[in-house]
Amino acid sequence: MTIHDSRLKGVAMPGYRLMRRVHDIERGVSGLTASIAMKAAVIFVFIMAAFVFAPRPASAEFKKTKIAVLNFQLQGEGFETQDMGKIVAEWIVTGLVQAGRFNVVERGLLEKILKEQELPMYGIVEGKDAAKTGKIVGAKVVITGSVMKLRDYTEVSARLINVEDGSIIAAEKVRTDRTGKLENLVSEMIDKIILDFPLEGYIVQRGSGTETNMVTVDLGKTSGVRAGKRFLVYKEGKVIKHPKTGEILDVERVELGEIEIRDVKDKTANAVILHEVMPYNIEYGSMVRSAVESGNGKHEAKTYDRYADTPEPEPEPAGAEEPSFEKLESFAIGSTYYLITTIHTGGRKNAGQWDNRIDLTPIKAGEKVQLTAVTRTFVKFKWHGGEYYYVYHKSRVANPALLARYLVKDDPSPTIESYPQDIKAAITQGKILKGMTKWQVLFSVGIPKGAGGRPTSEMPLDEILLADHWLFMQGKFDQLNVKFADDKVILIDD
Repeated sequence: MTIHDSRLKGVAMPGYRLMRRVHDIERGVSGLTASIAMKAAVIFVFIMAAFVFAPRPASAEFKKTKIAVLNFQLQGEGFETQDMGKIVAEWIVTGLVQAGRFNVVERGLLEKILKEQELPMYGIVEGKDAAKTGKIVGAKVVITGSVMKLRDYTEVSARLINVEDGSIIAAEKVRTDRTGKLENLVSEMIDKIILDFPLEGYIVQRGSGTETNMVTVDLGKTSGVRAGKRFLVYKEGKVIKHPKTGEILDVERVELGEIEIRDVKDKTANAVILHEVMPYNIEYGSMVRSAVESGNGKHEAKTYDRYADTPEPEPEPAGAEEPSFEKLESFAIGSTYYLITTIHTGGRKNAGQWDNRIDLTPIKAGEKVQLTAVTRTFVKFKWHGGEYYYVYHKSRVANPALLARYLVKDDPSPTIESYPQDIKAAITQGKILKGMTKWQVLFSVGIPKGAGGRPTSEMPLDEILLADHWLFMQGKFDQLNVKFADDKVILIDD
């Protein structure tokens, strides 16, 4: 019996007895008095039903996931201190607390309890031990991992273990070359961990009139929402059932668009609509999701054939050299320039972001553009009669060193034309092939979001070219790792 049925039963029985009582009274009094009594009884029944069926405020309090972080195990040599595994765990705890979305077990208390229970505090703990640890301290998830330091690189690995059954929720790994800082690597790991816990909520209001592109979501400061955070907006579509058992296996998600948070309150936040997927509309009741979990059975990442099993390109002609372009120290509004790297744009204002999401519409290297505005937050340019924006996200000012990553006076097209046919075709199609040089990747898909474990938001092009690990965004939350050796692509991993 459903909740509705049980409520109905609770109302119907008293109402029935009351009506029978009224009927008995009616038999012993005059018709007028009985009629009044009958009406009063009916009104009373309806009042009771209204009280029971009245909507009651649902609790929308955001419940933070309780997490325990164990000390990371050290592998290799060259660490500044043998306590580095503990320090890494402290960094992760700090990052998760600052995110505002987690209730993290205090480290001193954790160590004390584990010591009393004679449970391991270090290293990659097995699932059953992690589950036991989590249950003792009341955590839902335990994070355990290692730091490996070799001659050429440093790698941080982490496992997120479900306390309920000891299963691995996610396994994350980040790596940097020998020059990269461990703090930056751990920061990248924290970002990955946070993505494994997506925020989900609803659109509770859409603006009207001049504010029709604004919406309100039921997530705020208490759930860790920050200004600038983006959400995918979707609705549920077809239900996918097993043909034999009838079990519901999944529910289709229909993408409606994307929003970005602007103003955050305690329990709600206002956001601007970046784009809507035609023919759908973002409206009251639409669902929002902050991120997609990494590949562990609940991954929504798209598979891009252009990166799968790519063949080795033809060898370049002897004597081929990397391109050299004159760096500009100033940029004039109204002047024309060539794009030296590909920029991807999207949304209603054709805006390109610093993270250069490579699944959006590309404006390819070699295209001629006219610079029409330069502000503290964006630059604006014209291309083929349309107006486009490049928006600075983390950079505080639009400066020549950053613009020089995109704009030059020399046309790079002759350089691209000098490449072998398969390389030219890959650049035209926006593909990355094994054996490509860093410059060829820049021509094909543009500036990466991360280089050498650092965000590229304020990195000049020279520094990006020094890194042998580039991170691209190939979707709203899907990442693509490209690794180089001797300036050539050796690994493409999504």
